[in-house]
Amino acid sequence: MTDHPQIFGVAVSTFAWTARLVCAEKGAAYAFIDMVPGGVLDGVRHPFSRVPVLRWRGQVLYETLAIARYLDRELPGPPLQPPDSLAQAHMDQWISATCDYLYDTMVMGVIWPRLVSPLEGGAIDEDAIAGQVRAMTAQLGEIDQVLAAQAYLAGPALTLAELFLAPVLYWLDKTPEGHAALTDTPSVRRWLQAVTARPAFQATTPMPRVTPPAMPADEPISAGIAGLARSSDQGGADAASLD
Repeated sequence: MTDHPQIFGVAVSTFAWTARLVCAEKGAAYAFIDMVPGGVLDGVRHPFSRVPVLRWRGQVLYETLAIARYLDRELPGPPLQPPDSLAQAHMDQWISATCDYLYDTMVMGVIWPRLVSPLEGGAIDEDAIAGQVRAMTAQLGEIDQVLAAQAYLAGPALTLAELFLAPVLYWLDKTPEGHAALTDTPSVRRWLQAVTARPAFQATTPMPRVTPPAMPADEPISAGIAGLARSSDQGGADAASLD
């Protein structure tokens, strides 16, 4: 049994990143162990071949929302879930939206075909990306309206909702389409800058770091980003898990 949470997964996975962000925001030490989806390490496995998986206090837990809520309740540090029921509902609403809609559009529809597929020798389907960009733009517009009226998705304070959505938008910003759309949604851009500037986000940002398309790249996009989509624990059954 370990004194610190152990998180198994792929570093560039947005869902695994969410789990690590929870620990970092709580100021808690944790161990991250690389494990591909479907892998088994030291007896730890995800029964549905996804990541992340948490091992702590002799127990194994999977699905990102379950992991995030458990870590937030059990670790010392600032709470990441609001105290009142309405704010909690807004938090859950945005986690669910991220996992059930935004992930499909932004990660699978834009980030994957634009950044990952070419690394694997795949052709870029510009028409398919263009169709997803229309949906992505509408989705960002909805988020922008919310963030124009308040600092964070669920109200005045950062919650787990930020820790689910920010990793997705971080990678989206590395695509030309995402970068342009975020520039056109100033409240989302302001929010993303605020969240990504936090020490926890900075400390957990996975390599490779991909430079925004408008900036000169000083590092190539590593094939390691290919783990972004393949490691997902996304799905309707996990109404708020992202990776």
